Amino acid sequence: MFLIRLLFIAFLASGLSTANASEGVQQLLNKMNHTLERADYEGTLVFMQNDNVETMSIIHGYSSDGVKEKLVSLNGDAREVIRDQDVLTCIWPKDKLVVIETAKSSYGLQFSLPKNLNELVLHYKLIEVGKARIAGHDCSMVRFEALDEFRYGHELCVNEKHGMLLESKTFDANNKIIESMMFTSFRMRDIAPDNLFEPSVHLNDYTWKTAGVELNEELQPDRAWKIQNLPPGFTLSSVSRRLMSASKNPIQHMILTDGLASVSVFIRKNDASQQAYKGAHKKGIINAFARDLNQHQITVVGEVPERTVEMIGASVFYSNH
Repeated sequence: MFLIRLLFIAFLASGLSTANASEGVQQLLNKMNHTLERADYEGTLVFMQNDNVETMSIIHGYSSDGVKEKLVSLNGDAREVIRDQDVLTCIWPKDKLVVIETAKSSYGLQFSLPKNLNELVLHYKLIEVGKARIAGHDCSMVRFEALDEFRYGHELCVNEKHGMLLESKTFDANNKIIESMMFTSFRMRDIAPDNLFEPSVHLNDYTWKTAGVELNEELQPDRAWKIQNLPPGFTLSSVSRRLMSASKNPIQHMILTDGLASVSVFIRKNDASQQAYKGAHKKGIINAFARDLNQHQITVVGEVPERTVEMIGASVFYSNH
């Protein structure tokens, strides 16, 4: 669900290739990284995917203690998500339910972009589209055209004054828009006061649950799990292994990236009573592929085309050599 996921891809670029990116573009990129994570701002945005339209408000704050964020749905069933550093509080008033879980880096509007634009030149063609006006603010539009079918294309509009991403579109291989986001109102804040991050409803009679919370410190990864064939441009960026409250068996998490798109590989030993999931699954621009290997569940998830997650999932193997 976008209210919880809300991941933006990002702005890079200004010419026909990253190799010719100007100093001004690099400065704008750095400003965007800073704004998305460390600035205080609020606004209303509309998210469109297929025939679904979701409108929500966002408040974002940053201090020496870390990130605070609040997302509230403005249409459909009432929902809100409050982030306080690495803890998410998800509230469903209709069901009178509160779920506490660990926040991941992909929540909110944060995204870490490569310092060197040249890293993307082999996989994306960057084209300056022009100027636009979003939510009363001028912004520069840039398109990332994917050079193969293993990644999506993107078009983004970034305000040059504040470095804020105000609009984002994602395209498939046929140049069809498959997901878009746009702010309808937006403003920067000097400081977002703590009271803005309080729940909008009283939670005294709500049911509280904990989901997916890590039970201990990170375990040593099992390095015998490997991926034989990666899609062009993707490399392994991190490997971790943790115990989660939802399973007695540790979950190994491998993250692959091409510098812009990222894919997660989850590996978990199945309990005797567990039924393994198999095959491809799709929700919006998120594709997943699952298979069983020696009583282990292999699950690959990412905002990439179906063939990408299938290629990665089919290539996972176990070897002590």
